Amino acid sequence: MGYNVRMSTTRTNRYEAVRTNAIEAFIGHLASATLFDYAAAQKWYAEAGDFAESLRVLRPEWSMEVSCSVVSAFSPRVTWAHNKAKAYQYAQGITPKGLRSHVDAADRCVRQGFNGLRGPKTNAFARAIAGDRDAVVVDVWMCRAAGLGKDAPNATEYRAIADAIRTLAGTGAVCMAPATLQALLWIIVRGKAE
Repeated sequence: MGYNVRMSTTRTNRYEAVRTNAIEAFIGHLASATLFDYAAAQKWYAEAGDFAESLRVLRPEWSMEVSCSVVSAFSPRVTWAHNKAKAYQYAQGITPKGLRSHVDAADRCVRQGFNGLRGPKTNAFARAIAGDRDAVVVDVWMCRAAGLGKDAPNATEYRAIADAIRTLAGTGAVCMAPATLQALLWIIVRGKAE
């Protein structure tokens, strides 16, 4: 029993430390945001949703959930341009070059929608593309924006960073949806919206 209490306390302490540091880091990044950054962030997920909707012209049997999930299945470790190209090829019935695990995930998404995505990042990304403004994507760029010190968060760190964004988005100083704030921070840290 003592071991479980220590593990729980350690996770709680790590969560709070990551969340607090992330909020401070995000506030620092927001100080450098331009009007162009804000405009790009406001439209980023809407435009991604438009792209996902365009795939349904090729695959009318796909729901919007399936289309967004397929897009997300090809997102890990690629640029947005490559992500879209792979999803478009897949919708045409072409197997995109790259990792077989991405194709396997897309195949699951066709059958299961959001549930075909096994990771929190890809699941949140699909939901954000589909219009869920509370979905927060924590990828390598968000880890860097949060000052995590590594590019892949564990489950506790992921939750802490996502909660930091939701907390900050809910303040009067920021006043935007969590998904939009995440997009804004992503643009600031990456240096471009593409």
